[in-house]
Amino acid sequence: MKEKFKKYSLWFLKSFIWLGILVLTLDLISKLAVVMNKDYIRSQGGIVLINNFLRINYVINNKMVFGIDFAGSNNANRIVFCVLALAICTGIIIYLVKKWDKTDKMFKACFMMIIAGALGNVIDRLFYSPEFLGNPVNGVVDWIDFYGVWKFNFNIADCAVVIAAIMLVIYIIVIELVAYLKENKDKPKTIEKKEEKGKVLSKTEKKKNEFIEKKDE
Repeated sequence: MKEKFKKYSLWFLKSFIWLGILVLTLDLISKLAVVMNKDYIRSQGGIVLINNFLRINYVINNKMVFGIDFAGSNNANRIVFCVLALAICTGIIIYLVKKWDKTDKMFKACFMMIIAGALGNVIDRLFYSPEFLGNPVNGVVDWIDFYGVWKFNFNIADCAVVIAAIMLVIYIIVIELVAYLKENKDKPKTIEKKEEKGKVLSKTEKKKNEFIEKKDE
């Protein structure tokens, strides 16, 4: 029993599923806390954490992907969008489970962050009604506001997706760069070996080799 527990615990840690659960939990709890205190946040014009830089704000994002207006969509379109998003996430999870042991650790961590971020925002659209949000329409709860330097609000789910995407790009570039440098480093050795194979031996070298071969026999 202990061995099985240890085995599955180790797999759970290496799978980075815990990271996805952590990101999703933090995202949902933070959004719920902001929604529950929306009236106070609105009355204060936002809760300033760092003057002229960072504050907690309350904004409902009605946009879909590529800036499509989610508020202007009918209920059927919203359901289709949410179902498609969930289907894509499910497909990615199934693929990763099948290929999990062969997947690089960095890719695992990034994929889990992206999936958790996507699910966090989809849950807002599915379960948060306009009445609960205190907003005319449904949408995603955005509360992180770098009001001194950035005009857009976002949430932990957005942060997870963006950070994971940046990490993936950097990691892929590093992998390709290392592979390129290694390949170029090995080229002179390969060329040298080929030259040795095609090298014409002198009579002295031939006799020396023949003598060594006879001695070995």
